[in-house]
Amino acid sequence: MTPKTEKRRAFLINLTFIAAVLGLLYIFFKYLFWLTSPFLLSFFFAVIIQKPLRWLDKKTKNKCHTLWSILLVFLSISIVLVPLIFLLSKFISQIVNFINYLIEQLSDFPQFMANLQAELLKLISFLPDSVYDSLSESIINTISGLVNDFDLSKIGINAGTVTSTISSGVSGVYSVVKNVPSAIIAIVIGIVAWIFFTKDYNRIVKFIRLQLPDGKKNLLVEIKQVFSKTILKMIRAYALIMFITFCELSIGFTVLNLIGVMNNSYIYIIAIVIAVFDILPIAGSGGILLPWALISLISGNVGQAIGLIVIYAVISVIRQYIEPKIVGNSLGVNPIITLAGLYFGLKLFGFMGMFIVPISVMTLKAFNDTGRIKLWKNLED
Repeated sequence: MTPKTEKRRAFLINLTFIAAVLGLLYIFFKYLFWLTSPFLLSFFFAVIIQKPLRWLDKKTKNKCHTLWSILLVFLSISIVLVPLIFLLSKFISQIVNFINYLIEQLSDFPQFMANLQAELLKLISFLPDSVYDSLSESIINTISGLVNDFDLSKIGINAGTVTSTISSGVSGVYSVVKNVPSAIIAIVIGIVAWIFFTKDYNRIVKFIRLQLPDGKKNLLVEIKQVFSKTILKMIRAYALIMFITFCELSIGFTVLNLIGVMNNSYIYIIAIVIAVFDILPIAGSGGILLPWALISLISGNVGQAIGLIVIYAVISVIRQYIEPKIVGNSLGVNPIITLAGLYFGLKLFGFMGMFIVPISVMTLKAFNDTGRIKLWKNLED
């Protein structure tokens, strides 16, 4: 066999291997992830609390290992669950109020357009009379046409669609309620599994290592190191950045409300949305704050527009300063790859795919950099 043929053969083998791995990952995340999630998450949480458990075992000379395992699990649940329930209740309340606010604004659409018309005419008042007359007539006719055409039936909202929407909503609520028992069972099983995984962690890891080939004995240790040193570190870092951005937005919106240039009761839900949006590659907080500032300027609320621009500038400056310090040496995944991961994850696996696929890509990148796998060549190679 010639070297050229051997190279082609090796390429086809590698291509087949990669295709098989991607196919198995797709099948797993598409059909098995939710089925196995109680056990996967339980094992993941058990790994996290091993360090404090070992410290407690050392202090008590392994005499209360089972007791410490149970206490740590329930302590972790209480620390996470209580604040989470409180935040979710507040978040849902804000969403309901925000939807009501949007409906109220929509019902007052003619007044909104009248205010917009007045502000647009004020903006072009500096133009020569002939130009002003022509342009103002065009603006008045356009806005009058929009107001006259603003008929809910013309955008597909009528008695039939309202009835259909209500029926769909009732069906959706029924579907959620119907799945509540299954969710409760899954949570209970997950907690019990978490206790067992925590208590017998060393034995489980030892058993898995015995099943691996000799050359793969350290695979679990390497996976744990990759997650603890890269993936988990980055998740914690960006969660902290999101929290800082949320605090900046909340303080900024509160100040704007206090000085009277903003009148908004939904600053916290808006801050959460923008903080999440700020983490997305390319988009950033400017994708919401700058258009909002532009709309405020057109509507005549110059103070709010300036305030939003100032908030965006502060967030950008602080983000540029804190991100390198908090994140440190990131995994170096190109923003385009991350963006593609978000898109394909959403299309293939739904909302959770937006997190699953990018994290999977980062994991592959980490293993590729360590040399455990070799799926592509880096520029530094």
